[in-house]
Amino acid sequence: MKILTSLEQIKHLNHPETVKGALMAECLTPFGSFDAAEHFWHDYQTQLFAFMPEDNIELVLENVTDLTDSFECSEFITHLADNWYLALVITTQAGGGNYLLFQGGVHNALDKLLESYKYNGEHYEP
Repeated sequence: MKILTSLEQIKHLNHPETVKGALMAECLTPFGSFDAAEHFWHDYQTQLFAFMPEDNIELVLENVTDLTDSFECSEFITHLADNWYLALVITTQAGGGNYLLFQGGVHNALDKLLESYKYNGEHYEP
C-alpha cells in the first residue's frame, strides 16, 4: 500500500494506465483544474490510500486494522476501470478527506465496502 499526499504521485503508481487515468479524472472533477486540486489536497491534508496490484491484501489489512472501518460511511464509491474502485470519506468540515483505491473481488473486507455502499448509498456501477 502506498499513501499519496499529492495528485502528482498518481503517475508513479504501478496500476494499469486505464486505472490511473480514471483515478486522476475522478480526483480532478470537483476542482476543475490540477492546480486547484493540488492546492486543496495540500491545505486540507487530503490523502489517497492506494492498494497496489502486488500487495498482499491480508498482510496490509493486518497492519492497518482500522482502514476499512474508516471507509464504512463513504461519501461515494465509484468504479474506475479493470475492477478497481475509488472510495471517498470526508473527514473535515471544509471537505477534506481520504480516498481509498482498491480492487474488487480480492478480499472480503474490501468487498463488504462495495456491498455496504450498494445497499446504503447510491448504487455503484460494477
